[in-house]
Amino acid sequence: MIPAPDATGTDTGIRASCPYRQVLVGWDGSADSVAALHAAAGIVGDCAGRVVAVAVLPPSASMEQPGSGAAGSEAAAARQSFEHARRALLLGPGTRMSLHVARGQHAAQSICQYAADHGFDLIVLGRHGEGGLVPHRLGHVAETTARDSRIPVLLLSSS
Repeated sequence: MIPAPDATGTDTGIRASCPYRQVLVGWDGSADSVAALHAAAGIVGDCAGRVVAVAVLPPSASMEQPGSGAAGSEAAAARQSFEHARRALLLGPGTRMSLHVARGQHAAQSICQYAADHGFDLIVLGRHGEGGLVPHRLGHVAETTARDSRIPVLLLSSS
């Protein structure tokens, strides 16, 4: 790939060949979120970038004792499904991949805010998560994120 010149006419080098070095993935453990994680790893490629999957779980009344009860089991399930998917990937030598578990009432809003606050270049989401019954419709989180995000959003499906 030939680097594109920047506004001053000079080559931008690595930035031009790797426009998306920080990619955020919406994570719910569904087949579509696994496909999004795979796509994000491919997009970052060998660019020494990072992929962060964010699992937005509902607020919990038992937040005083993290790791206990239903709140802890939801987070543990998210971590377990993420680790299983991550181990199946062939990551570039400089690619970092991690999971962030957040609590929020509105997953789309939490994803957009996290991406903006942490300087992500791209959000990758599955078209619909575990509740998707109609395969050709966008899920609520995907639709709202695509509409409200200030950074590019890539929506894809495992099927």
